[in-house]
Amino acid sequence: MQFNAPDPTILHRENPSPSPRAKIFGIGWAKTGTTTLGRCFEILGYNHQSQNLSLVPKIVRGDFAKTLRIAASKESFEDWPWPLVYREMDAAFPGSRFVLTTRAPQRWLASYRAMLAAENPPTPEVRAIRYQLFGLNPETASDEELVARFLAHNGEVLNYFKDRPGDLLVVDWESGDSWEKLCQFLHTPVPNDSFPHLNRRG
Repeated sequence: MQFNAPDPTILHRENPSPSPRAKIFGIGWAKTGTTTLGRCFEILGYNHQSQNLSLVPKIVRGDFAKTLRIAASKESFEDWPWPLVYREMDAAFPGSRFVLTTRAPQRWLASYRAMLAAENPPTPEVRAIRYQLFGLNPETASDEELVARFLAHNGEVLNYFKDRPGDLLVVDWESGDSWEKLCQFLHTPVPNDSFPHLNRRG
């Protein structure tokens, strides 16, 4: 899913004191270890922003003002809506870096299906937002359609950064990636904290 790039002058008009630190965007889909990534950012001392689904309808309408205000004031990001807008954030904040969390497709599918099964029936508003995120209804989509959408996002990210390998880190926590790989990418010392594997499912 792609949108028109936001007007960078909005940043100066609506947030005159953005964070001076280089921004790090987690752009993997939900259920790929995004919560773990967010906790890593917090442990490393970043001023962090996690999920904000209220931004999604605005982004789909082409209204990036609030998204840009939040992005200007924070340093690290993960979960929705950030995987939707990595191109726009890259244009608005030159020098930013990006982390694609991923996992084996069938492991991701099982985890996502388990999450849907465990929750209460979503409201119409949540259903609408999910359709805007996926481009399909994940409750009624086939396994093949969900996996195809998941892989398409990863492929789009890899293609976008194919000539800029220093700006993108791909991690799979289930394969053993942890502090060393992340901290090397961020040029920061490895903390003493244990690696925070969170929200494990399936």
